[in-house]
Amino acid sequence: MECINKASAQALPKWEAGLGLGGQVLRDYRGSKEGQVNAFPFPFVIYRGDFIKADRGGVRGEFLTNDRIEFTVSGEAALNGQSEDNELREGMPELESAFELGPSLNINLTGEDFTRGWQLRLPLRAVTTVGRTGVHYEGYNFNPRFTYNQPKLFNRWLASFNVGVLYGSNRYHDYYYTVREEFVTPTRPRYEADAGFSGYYFKAGLSARKQDFWYGLSLRYDNLSGTTFEDSPLVETNDYFSFSFAVAWIGWKAN
Repeated sequence: MECINKASAQALPKWEAGLGLGGQVLRDYRGSKEGQVNAFPFPFVIYRGDFIKADRGGVRGEFLTNDRIEFTVSGEAALNGQSEDNELREGMPELESAFELGPSLNINLTGEDFTRGWQLRLPLRAVTTVGRTGVHYEGYNFNPRFTYNQPKLFNRWLASFNVGVLYGSNRYHDYYYTVREEFVTPTRPRYEADAGFSGYYFKAGLSARKQDFWYGLSLRYDNLSGTTFEDSPLVETNDYFSFSFAVAWIGWKAN
């Protein structure tokens, strides 16, 4: 999220674009002990429109916003691949990259605005997977969380800290944790996942911009204790860690 006041926002260009390189270290899915390392180029875009914005806080549409309450539409992406090599899922369909999009009601609790202090965020998002088999709707999740933003950590870094819980629909949990009859083995019994509690998590992120370069990194910890799918044969650990980083060069600006 850009750390600027309304006056300085007028002086910034509406468009900025460039190229970036990102990487992530993550498990094949939440509950798996097997992991993967991915690296990928990406377009880096900042757009400061009246309603649609794309910046370090992500891509979102702001339909109702003031210093205390905002209603937005935003999304996230979880790039996946290589899960066909996962031993617990041997013979099962490969997990594909997932994209989430949906509305969020955000309440500013302590800061002057949404760039600083504590907020309560209540995103509800539809989940779609994209891969070799096409595009598929895979249910939805609800992710209430508390967020703390510190825009000038060490006078340079934008720091963000999140603590939240997850709730998933039946179809969303099915995609990751159900074992259907055709995939039953002597060590992998039939299992039907239910909707409900999907775990809690902590996430910390840092980002900074210096002239035409942007840097960012994040670390996330999930705990799956007490989830509705905890006894799935596809769950082998209740702890999940992920790490991501990115660097981008910004070479184009326009109003």
